Amino acid sequence: MRFESKNNLDSVEVDVIAVGVPEGSTECDPRFMNIAESLYKAGDLPLKPSETCIVPGTPKTVFVGISKSGDAETWRRAASTVVRRARKARKIAFAAGDARAIAEGAVIGAFSVEQYKTNGSKTAVEEVIVVGSETAPLEQGRLLAESINWARQLINEPSNNKPPRVIADRAAEMAKSVGLEIDVLDETRIRELKMGALLGVSQGSDEPPRLLVLKHNGKRESKSLLTFVGKGVTFDTGGISLKPADGMEKMKYDMAGGATAMAALRTLALFRAPLNCMVVVPLVENMPGGRAQRPGDVVRAMSGKTIEIINTDAEGRLILADALAYAIQLGATHLVDLATLTGAVRVALGSIRVGVLGNQQPFIDRLLKAAERTGERMWQLPMDDDYREMIKSSVADVANSGGRFAGTITAAKFLEEFVGNLPWVHLDIAGTAWNDEEKPYLPKGPSGVAVRTLVELALGFSQE
Repeated sequence: MRFESKNNLDSVEVDVIAVGVPEGSTECDPRFMNIAESLYKAGDLPLKPSETCIVPGTPKTVFVGISKSGDAETWRRAASTVVRRARKARKIAFAAGDARAIAEGAVIGAFSVEQYKTNGSKTAVEEVIVVGSETAPLEQGRLLAESINWARQLINEPSNNKPPRVIADRAAEMAKSVGLEIDVLDETRIRELKMGALLGVSQGSDEPPRLLVLKHNGKRESKSLLTFVGKGVTFDTGGISLKPADGMEKMKYDMAGGATAMAALRTLALFRAPLNCMVVVPLVENMPGGRAQRPGDVVRAMSGKTIEIINTDAEGRLILADALAYAIQLGATHLVDLATLTGAVRVALGSIRVGVLGNQQPFIDRLLKAAERTGERMWQLPMDDDYREMIKSSVADVANSGGRFAGTITAAKFLEEFVGNLPWVHLDIAGTAWNDEEKPYLPKGPSGVAVRTLVELALGFSQE
């Protein structure tokens, strides 16, 4: 998809012109009031955010609802909505709006989950024009959104097409294309590093594990190394603690944290961001095979801590434990891990907000402010020391599950055992990484949540 800026609409030949209509307002862009006036009188306008009203003609005029504040997120959703509604249009112009957000939304809206349908629908949009904009924001928005779609494509891929070794290959192709360093650890190297927690999860599958390390060296003289650690369970049956059959097909999304982390680093490489940033992704398949670990087993993590396996479906925290330890060994100075970790976060926050937990409030605040600037909604949960009591084990240093209550918090308390004194934030994206209900601006399927926040956080580091 190409993007272009124009000073006005006079010389623009397009299939569709999109016009933002503020929620509750009795007027819109004066250039289009001659069309809108009758729609206001008929009650077709104004619109709620992301609602549309299409007026036939050459070109068609699409009125799209935006929030009263006209913030970036409302323009992002408006652009995505217009592209999804106008799939047959080749050329779309936006009469005004936030240029970067429109570019992001247009690319995100062009994403299709129907790649395996014989006659799956694809957008025909080839070019988007934004009137009154500058070129640089459009280009930034395009690059960021293409990275988000790269993650969404990987998340949406069926698990039979993305075992750990295949994702490692896809990551290597991506790294080469944008200039990232990559190191792929196979099972032999993982064993040499004594990553017993990661190996314990993978041992029930015929597919061997991998661990990916990707680096963007944008400021080689800096000692700061911001590191994103993403969960990469390519399919999660729950292991011996088998999940119910209903809805298990969605567990192909259980590597969304890893895909998101890699997409953020891809963006930073394309932005040529002046910072050092690393991504670590442990990749496993959690299966109930004859060699699968059992409830009651004890494994030793890379850090040396022993873990009692209470529930084999609490596997994400196990592979993250070794990945976090390895990230520290590689020189990480600040840690953000993200994972589709607990069903409990969906109970607590629904599909609206990402759960945020961490060990140092200034670093947590920094991430939350980055999320706020990008329009991604997140919410901090408590990390009182009392919750540590819930994951005590009588036979090992720590248990991998504290039971049903406070499940998101006890999972984070488990991860805290493996981050030492480094500033660390944990993002539980289990409720937000997959969209269960189609929305005007988003189909059912992977959302790409948190890529924008990670990029924004990293850009803040690059300014130091």
